[in-house]
Amino acid sequence: MSLSQVYIGLGSNLGNRINNLRRAVELLESSKAVIITQASPVYENRAIGIEGGGDFYNGVIELYTALSPLALLECCQQIEIKMGRKKSDIWVNRIIDIDLILYGKLVLESERLNLPHKELLKRDFVLKPLIDIARGLDFQGKKIEDHAIPKGLGGINKTNLTLWPLSQINQIAAVSDNGVIGIGGRLPWSIKEDWEIFLKKTKRGVLIMGRLSFEEMLKDSDWENDREYIVLTHGETLKDHRKVEYVSGIQEAMVEARARNKAIWICGGSSVYESTFKLTEKLHLTRIHKNYQGDTYFPKYHEFLPHKESEISSKSGDLDYTFEIWSR
Repeated sequence: MSLSQVYIGLGSNLGNRINNLRRAVELLESSKAVIITQASPVYENRAIGIEGGGDFYNGVIELYTALSPLALLECCQQIEIKMGRKKSDIWVNRIIDIDLILYGKLVLESERLNLPHKELLKRDFVLKPLIDIARGLDFQGKKIEDHAIPKGLGGINKTNLTLWPLSQINQIAAVSDNGVIGIGGRLPWSIKEDWEIFLKKTKRGVLIMGRLSFEEMLKDSDWENDREYIVLTHGETLKDHRKVEYVSGIQEAMVEARARNKAIWICGGSSVYESTFKLTEKLHLTRIHKNYQGDTYFPKYHEFLPHKESEISSKSGDLDYTFEIWSR
C-alpha cells in the first residue's frame, strides 16, 4: 500500500476531557494529512506523578498517512498548540496529549522521536486500547494481545465513550472519474488499500446496503467480523445470520440502525445513497482517477454535502486515487 499505517495515543485530564479528545481527532481528520480508520473505546485512569492531577481519559486511534514520521509528529504538535497545550519538562496536567505509538514496522531513535514508543509495553492506558483495535498485530515477535498488561498503579476503566467516527450517519463509497460505482452488481476495480480502509472504517458499525451490495460484501472472509447489516430487499434473503436483518425500505432501515446505538455506514447502491443524502452527516468517498464502464452511478451529492473536509492522495501501481470526506 502507498500509505503507512500508524497508531496514535491521545490523553486529556483538563476541562471537558472527551470533547478535548474528539476535537483532537477532528483536527487530525481535517488536517488533510491522515485518514482515520479506527478508534478504541475511551479509558479513564488516575493521573500518576502529577500532584493534584485529575483523572485522564485516554484512547488510541489508527490512521493512514503519506507523511514521514517527523512530519506527522510536527502535525500532531501543531494541533496540541492550537488546542492550548503548554509543553513542560515535568509531568503536568494537560488539555491534550498526542503521541505517536507505532509507525508501521519502523524502528527509529532520534532526539525528537522514538518509534515504537518506548513506554508502549509499560503503560496499560496505551496497551489496552491498542489491543482493542489492533488484535493480531505483530509486535516484537508476538501478537500485541499476548504481551503482558502492566499492572496499573491507579487503576484503569473502559468507558462507553467513543472517539470516532465523529458523525453517526455516514455514507462510504468509491467512484470513478466518470461517476461509475458498479457493473453487474460488482466493483469495476480491485484496489487492496481502498478495500482494507473500507473494512477498517466500518468495523463496530451498522452497515445499510442493498441486496447486490451485500452479495459483493459476502465474498470477503472478514464480512461478519464485528459488523451488523441491514439489507434492503423485496423478499429474497441471501444469508441467514444473526448479524443480518432484512428490511423493505429506507425508513425501516434507518429506524433499525439507529436503535443499535452504533455508527451507521450507508454502503450503496445508487438509490440507497440518493435516498439518504438528506440524513447523511459525512460522506467518505474514494475518488478513482480513471474512467470505467459501468451500469451504476453515484448520484449528485454536492447540494447536500458541499464541504470537502479532507483529501488524501494515494496510488496503486499506475492507478491514482484520493480519499475524501464531504460534510454539510
